[in-house]
Amino acid sequence: MKKIQLNDNMGALVAPHGFTLDPTEEYVIDVLKELETQNAIMASFQVMGAPTAINDYHNWLKDNGFDVMMPNPTNEFVSNYYGKQALWKTKYSQGIVVKAVDDDDYFIIMECSNLNEGYKYTQVLVTPGGCM
Repeated sequence: MKKIQLNDNMGALVAPHGFTLDPTEEYVIDVLKELETQNAIMASFQVMGAPTAINDYHNWLKDNGFDVMMPNPTNEFVSNYYGKQALWKTKYSQGIVVKAVDDDDYFIIMECSNLNEGYKYTQVLVTPGGCM
């Protein structure tokens, strides 16, 4: 398992293609250390609007029988993707599963591509409370 901090390359030069995170890697995050940055990202959604990539997440929820209005993906469902493959991958984003560093809770990260105005290469924790 590889411990990462989301958005740790903000402001760094990034290749104009591809994504930073590898869906086949088993990443772990310290959720408490991520909350401040993730709260700021969510606040920016209120001011600037959400990135186009959020539609990818909503489509994935709907296509897999989860509630878009009250997202409810389960640990049991997403754990099958952990370190194996992306939940989704489009030209706007990819969704990957990461695990909490100190327990067995899983989280979904939406990594935005360079096509998202204002959110290029942003990594968004779309399940801040973890999966159910």
